[in-house]
Amino acid sequence: MSLARPTFMTFGAAGFVPLVVSLVFALVMLLPIGSGIANVTMPNLVMISVFYWLSHRPLLMPYGACALLGLFMDLWLDVPLGLNMLMLILTRLFVLNQLKHYRGRSRLVHWAVFAMMSFGLYAFAWLVISAVERSVWSVQPLAVQWLVTAFSYAPVGFLLGRIRRSLSK
Repeated sequence: MSLARPTFMTFGAAGFVPLVVSLVFALVMLLPIGSGIANVTMPNLVMISVFYWLSHRPLLMPYGACALLGLFMDLWLDVPLGLNMLMLILTRLFVLNQLKHYRGRSRLVHWAVFAMMSFGLYAFAWLVISAVERSVWSVQPLAVQWLVTAFSYAPVGFLLGRIRRSLSK
């Protein structure tokens, strides 16, 4: 096998599993869950999925896949166009630059790295949204979103780990 750019023949159909799983997570995020009485904050499942797959199989989640997932989410969510795309591309850049420091470590370290990275991305999103709206947005909705996303990493990561292990059999 050469060191050339990976192709479909290199990974086969299983190479599309991270993208398909992330797309399914995006669709789940778009489900109208909750009511006016009890709003339920949905974790950012796509960010969790992208971080997980990049941490374990980085070649299977290229920049184009991150951009496509982000654009899909931008079109359906009420955020400035390109925000989720930029957040997922920044996730990819972060993971590829920091992977050497936390690869092979415990799940708790992965969780802590994800929590710190997602905190930075949500702070960045707050700045962008405030700049676009030309007013200081309340921090509370994004803080709650970050907390829900950070604490959802462990169970969602467990599920993604099962999917990843079933691929390698």
